[in-house]
Amino acid sequence: MRLAGVAVALGPTGQLLLALCMDTLAAQAADTCPEVKVLGVEGADRLAILRGCPGAAGPKGEAGAPGARGDRGEPGVRGERGPRSCKELLSRGHFLSGWYTIYLSDCRPLAVLCDMDTDGGGWAATLACGLGWPEELTCPRAAHQVFQRRSDGSVDFYRDWAAYKRGFGTQLGEFWLGNDNLHALTARGTSELRVDLEDFEGNHQFAHYRAFRVLGEAEHYKLVLGPFVGGSAGDSLAGHQNQAFSTKDRDQDASAGSCAERFQGAWWYNNCHSANLNGRYLRGAHESYADGVNWSTGRGYKYSYKVSEMKLRPT
Repeated sequence: MRLAGVAVALGPTGQLLLALCMDTLAAQAADTCPEVKVLGVEGADRLAILRGCPGAAGPKGEAGAPGARGDRGEPGVRGERGPRSCKELLSRGHFLSGWYTIYLSDCRPLAVLCDMDTDGGGWAATLACGLGWPEELTCPRAAHQVFQRRSDGSVDFYRDWAAYKRGFGTQLGEFWLGNDNLHALTARGTSELRVDLEDFEGNHQFAHYRAFRVLGEAEHYKLVLGPFVGGSAGDSLAGHQNQAFSTKDRDQDASAGSCAERFQGAWWYNNCHSANLNGRYLRGAHESYADGVNWSTGRGYKYSYKVSEMKLRPT
């Protein structure tokens, strides 16, 4: 064997080292140690290199001190504050009616339908104001946030407290924005209210109130209403002033029974109502009493409007 010849050539000392190496290899046969290499044995009188298995890793040393803190970077450019209302969006040049995102006082984003045309004309007024409108005059801009819309009967409005709390419907059609959102929108400053109505003959009516506010859920979303300013529909909301909101599962009206159940809606019912814009969509004249999309000072208790929109605007 070749190793035997190597051992004879190495002499006694070489033979001892080679034997130790072989014992080590046998004891660690299951390990993956580096191959033993014997160098300098041919024509040399000593063993040059003998490589064995690596030893166990030593304990981990202590972590070094942290490096020096880098210089503070330059502050970035501060972004523009998000719009708080449709009126503010209009002032920034968004003159087309449609859905926009505004930001409530707690910075929560809210998608709202902005009517930029009604009561002054958002687009035309924006152009006029931008073309030398006299500074001493108030520019007649209109920008309302629509929070209720009925238009085709595609959405069921006879819903429970939780649904009216969070809101429901579709951006492309009928919806209720939600009582929590109404409270958040009207809690800051003063807002005015406009109600727009259209019958099935194409006639339009409206009602305008100087102030509108909805209190929080702890106060049952009570309605706080300002004076009636005017409008062809007449005043059908004054009797609902300071009334709590009622639904079919949360009766908080002044009636012995449930106005919400009797008139198939959800509203700031008193005993019971002179307006019921969240009632049944009955498509014009109806035989039943006061359970449609009714506005008593408009077309009375037996006519259900084709379109109703309730909208607010900061003053």
